[in-house]
Amino acid sequence: MTSGEEQRQVILALGKSFAQCTDFDLWGQPIEAIDGYKRLSKQLDDLANADSSLFSDEQKKVLRKIGICLDLRCKALQAPDTINGILLDDLKKIGNTLDSILNQRCRDFPVDVIAAQLQTRTLPNSQKRAQESDDLDEDKQGSRAKGSLLPRPLAYSGMKVLTVKIEKIGLKDATQFIEPYITVSVKDMMGADLTTSQDTPVASKKENKCIVFNEEVHIQKSLESLPNGFSIFFEFKHFKPKKNIISTKCWAFMEKDEIKEGPVALELYQKPADYKRKQIKLLTVKPLYLHLKVIFNT
Repeated sequence: MTSGEEQRQVILALGKSFAQCTDFDLWGQPIEAIDGYKRLSKQLDDLANADSSLFSDEQKKVLRKIGICLDLRCKALQAPDTINGILLDDLKKIGNTLDSILNQRCRDFPVDVIAAQLQTRTLPNSQKRAQESDDLDEDKQGSRAKGSLLPRPLAYSGMKVLTVKIEKIGLKDATQFIEPYITVSVKDMMGADLTTSQDTPVASKKENKCIVFNEEVHIQKSLESLPNGFSIFFEFKHFKPKKNIISTKCWAFMEKDEIKEGPVALELYQKPADYKRKQIKLLTVKPLYLHLKVIFNT
C-alpha cells in the first residue's frame, strides 16, 4: 500500500468520525458529541506528532488546528456560560477542510483559531484556572478510558491487513493496577514509528491473575508494505494516583516471523521498552504472558 493510499484511508476514517460527532452536536446529544470530539482530537494530535511521517508539516499544522477547534467546541458544550468562537457552523467548514486536506494547499483555514481561543472566557481568572485544571484531569482520564483505537483500513487485492486482538495479560498483582491499558506501536529496526501508535480503552475486567481487554487493534499498514525487521510492540501502562503519572509496568513485542494467524502468547519484559531489541530482560520467570489472537483481513 502506498503512503498516498494510507493517507486517503486515514482521512476517510477521520471524516466519518467527524461527521458522527457533528451529528450528535446537531441533534442535541452533548455527551456523545463531547466524547467523540475528545477522541477525534486525540487521534489528530497523534497524527500531527513530530514522530509521525504520514502527513507533511503543512498538513500537520492543519490537523493541530482542527484538534484545537474540537477542544474549544467541547468547552462550549460543557460550560453553558462559556462565550466561545467555535460554533457548529464553523465545525462544518472545518470538516470540509479535513476532507480536502490531501487535494489542496493548506494555507487558508476557515476559522481564526487564535481569535477563537481569546474569545473563550467563562469565570474569573482564579476560578477559571482551577476549573481548567480539573477539566484537564477529566480530559486525560476520559481519553484513557476511551483509548485511541483506529478503524480497520481497507484491504487491497493481494494484501493482508493485520488485526491483533488483545485478549488478556497475566500479572501476579493484576487486581492492583488502576486504569490499565496497552499502547500498541509498529517500529522499524532502529525503533522509529512506522504507523500511528494506538491505546486500548482502559480494561475494566480483572480475574485471577489476569487483566482482560478483548480489544481489536487494527494495524494501519498492510504486512506487505512494512519493511523487513519491523516489530509490533505492546506496552502495558497504568495510572499512579499518588504521583499523578502514567507508568509502564512491562512490555512485549512480536516480530514478523511470529505473525501467524491464531492465538499467540508473548513473554513479558522489564521496562523501559527497548525498541531496538538490544537489551531485553524477562519481567518474571513465572509463566505469565500477553495473550493475543492474530487475524488476517484480505
